[in-house]
Amino acid sequence: MMRKGVLLFFLIPFLVSCMSIPNQRPAWIGRPYDGKYPEDKYLLVVGSGSSYQKAVENARINLASVFSSQVEAVTRITTIDSSEGGSFDALFEQGTVSSNVEDLVGSEVVSSFTDEMGQTYVRLAVERQESARFLQTRLAELTKELAKIRSQTFADRLERYRFLLSAYPVAQEAGQIADRIWVLTKEINPDHLGALASELRTLARSISVEVLVHSETDPHFLKAGFEGALQNLGFVQGGGDYALTVTYDSEPILFEASPYAYERYQLSVTLGRNDKVVRSFSLSERIAALHQGDAKTKALQSALNDGIETLIGLLSQ
Repeated sequence: MMRKGVLLFFLIPFLVSCMSIPNQRPAWIGRPYDGKYPEDKYLLVVGSGSSYQKAVENARINLASVFSSQVEAVTRITTIDSSEGGSFDALFEQGTVSSNVEDLVGSEVVSSFTDEMGQTYVRLAVERQESARFLQTRLAELTKELAKIRSQTFADRLERYRFLLSAYPVAQEAGQIADRIWVLTKEINPDHLGALASELRTLARSISVEVLVHSETDPHFLKAGFEGALQNLGFVQGGGDYALTVTYDSEPILFEASPYAYERYQLSVTLGRNDKVVRSFSLSERIAALHQGDAKTKALQSALNDGIETLIGLLSQ
């Protein structure tokens, strides 16, 4: 009877330990790469969550972060020469690698584990060469599109600037794809975004634009704002090739039952050369504030911000 008790004393811990082995945390949770999935062939991340779906979602977010962080370490920031007073990225979204998880191709869950607390872990893998080949196909398409755009000729320099500027989103996508390829394979592709920005910079330096403001409300503020936007695009300031004519007016709007004060502004902007109108637009909006003076100030600021945004949008069409 004593021998049976001793046997059970040693056997029970052994059985408990055997039962707990299947639920031990796998090594890949802390060290994703192993002999089956080596780092030179795969890009791996781990995600966790309260469910399998949540764990996969978090793993894909982590994968996007890996792409972004690795590129940021060697990012190529394309800017207008600081002596010209601005940069393209001050006016255009210039992200290198998109954090949109839907853009990450070829990722699949290769391992999963749920611990005793119900927390699920997944290991997400991207096969480097296969994904890079897919991205290279898209990059080749964008390269051809950009080459076709840049080969177009125009007699008017501003027209060429506008046409090239419309290709900026294409060059951005090409840059994002090239960056992803670099993360996967360390292969360096041509910097299409930098090349386009450089050509835009050179072209803009040959174009002068004078800002003319017609307003009884702080014309110097409007003039400085639009001049700053044009400088950020690289244009030379002062009389010469083109004129940007800005007309602004505002008036109070009264609502007896409202606790707020309102100001409605009207803004018209024309970019032209001699008698030729290159681009023009008009904006109008009602602005609210607690006091009439604040509403008047907010209307002026809103008109400037919206006017600059609309001008840039029209130039890139």
